[in-house]
Amino acid sequence: MGEDGHEPASKRVISDNVIFASVVVGLEAFFLIIYAIWFEFVTDPVDAAKEVVFYPFFRDICIMIFFGFGFLMAFLRRAGFTAIGYSFFLAAVVCQYSIVLDHFFFELGDNPTFSHRRHVGVENMLNGLFCSGACLISFGAFIGKISPLQLLVLIIVEPFFYWLNFFIGYIKLEAVDIGGGMFIHTFGCYFGLAACWWLTSKKTHGHPDNCSCYSSDVFSYAGTLFLWMMWPSFNGILGADAQEQNRAFFNTFISLCASTAATFVVSRLVSGHRFDCVHIQNSTLAGGVVMGVAAGLDMHPSAPIGIGFVTGVISVLGYKYLTPFLSRFGIQDICGIHNLHGMPGVLGSMVAMWATLGLSYDSNEYEELFPRGRGQAGIQAAATAISILLGLGSGFFCGFLMWLVGKLNPIKRADLFNDRDNWHLPSDYEYVVVKDEDDNNVEMEDMNGVSGSHIRALKNKQVGKVVPAEDGKAPKYSRTGTVMVDGRDSDSDSD
Repeated sequence: MGEDGHEPASKRVISDNVIFASVVVGLEAFFLIIYAIWFEFVTDPVDAAKEVVFYPFFRDICIMIFFGFGFLMAFLRRAGFTAIGYSFFLAAVVCQYSIVLDHFFFELGDNPTFSHRRHVGVENMLNGLFCSGACLISFGAFIGKISPLQLLVLIIVEPFFYWLNFFIGYIKLEAVDIGGGMFIHTFGCYFGLAACWWLTSKKTHGHPDNCSCYSSDVFSYAGTLFLWMMWPSFNGILGADAQEQNRAFFNTFISLCASTAATFVVSRLVSGHRFDCVHIQNSTLAGGVVMGVAAGLDMHPSAPIGIGFVTGVISVLGYKYLTPFLSRFGIQDICGIHNLHGMPGVLGSMVAMWATLGLSYDSNEYEELFPRGRGQAGIQAAATAISILLGLGSGFFCGFLMWLVGKLNPIKRADLFNDRDNWHLPSDYEYVVVKDEDDNNVEMEDMNGVSGSHIRALKNKQVGKVVPAEDGKAPKYSRTGTVMVDGRDSDSDSD
């Protein structure tokens, strides 16, 4: 055993590392072969020019996927490397994989013989980022609870079902979803929640590292701000023409502004007259999600204000009341994806159904505006239902596979929600600074590695309450010096 009471990496089950390396190398070899025999660059200068136009938007969405999502999920006080690193790895692999699946499903609809070489360009890279976004949303439900090998299961399984859902809803049904409200946010959320059920156990509840600290919350704010600023590009890039893109940019931005205002109002009302970082980091973005489906529709300019404000209210209330409720039923939603992506995504679909019923359009314009004319509202409802049901079913299947893979090398409770088990750590990682009775800084070893008797000896030096733990188990202690319940302060709601 090591000095910290953990088994050295060299003595762990070697198959975990070998399987991880073998699968990743195998995937890269597979991509290399498929790209070599199936893809080629655009040769027509006109078509190439059309691809290049997408690049500024591609850059914005790259920032969202590779920076925004990773830093948003870096709120866990001791899992910053995991949040940013796993997100980086996931997006890099999924983007390559998604381009293969993109062409597979489009060929399935156009040329089932797969006899044509396909052109690749910036638009395919964008689709890869969108698929990565759905996977990152799902990952947020169980961040801190999975190993690298379990992450690989998610990387392999979810993109296939993402593209299957896209094939059914967009290619076959011709549903409208300019910003991925159904195909990215709704599908990714319910996929993650279903998988999360398999990855939640008694040892994941009440964990002392399932919380944030001041610096980790600041990093998470950085992710929020980058996502917030780039979201209009995310929703508007696939607009059919300049008019639709202009509407998407405006509707998304105004909806984000309104949801931000609502978040600050409601957060203070339900959080003991103080703002809650969890709400500000997440619910402010709900206005972008709700516009995912309907951003390009010809709504009145006042509509996104009302829609965004209502969505911000719903999202905050979800974080406050719904997340703890779901946790009682084994759905421990770590990032609260149901409040940021699930409910706003479904609400956005309802907005699109309302708009396509003809309330915003002259009846003679149906055929011109929508692929399915007067039946478009029904198509939107069907595509939403399929996204939810397919997300739940495929997520449950993926979660089961991840649970099985986790049996190879089970994660110890002390290694949940932190970076110890899979990262080389800096010298200051194992120490925390607390205040003594005279308000002086006292540096002490991280409580995860401290025995119950040691905790009792230190108890008089702590500010607030400490729950003594049995030897070898982590105590429940928060950065605010109060008892922790499921990663939140037990008395955080008091005035």
